[in-house]
Amino acid sequence: MRTPQEETAGDGAVKLCLYASACTRNDFYLQRVEEAIRDLGLRGTVEKITAEDAIAARGFESVCQPSYCPGCRANHAALEDPDGFYLPVLTGNGRPLFWNVPPSDEQLRTALEQYL
Repeated sequence: MRTPQEETAGDGAVKLCLYASACTRNDFYLQRVEEAIRDLGLRGTVEKITAEDAIAARGFESVCQPSYCPGCRANHAALEDPDGFYLPVLTGNGRPLFWNVPPSDEQLRTALEQYL
């Protein structure tokens, strides 16, 4: 497991971090982020952070289940704080962009356009 080195990439590039569990759905989310960066021609890096200490240090929480995943929407439906920062969380230069539920492709591209 890796912990983030820095929250910014520097030199005008964006650093995107996906704080997530070791779930294949999050691997797909990461692929979507990488694809969106390529499609937009965005300069930047993407890192998947699964280290529990790094996740906790940012104040993000996980309700992921280790053996069964009903999906983020189902997993987060009964949470006490629906506005809390639950995994997966995508940050851009340290600022949370999406949390609790992965964005649609359109929402993702729109959010990433701010870094062009």
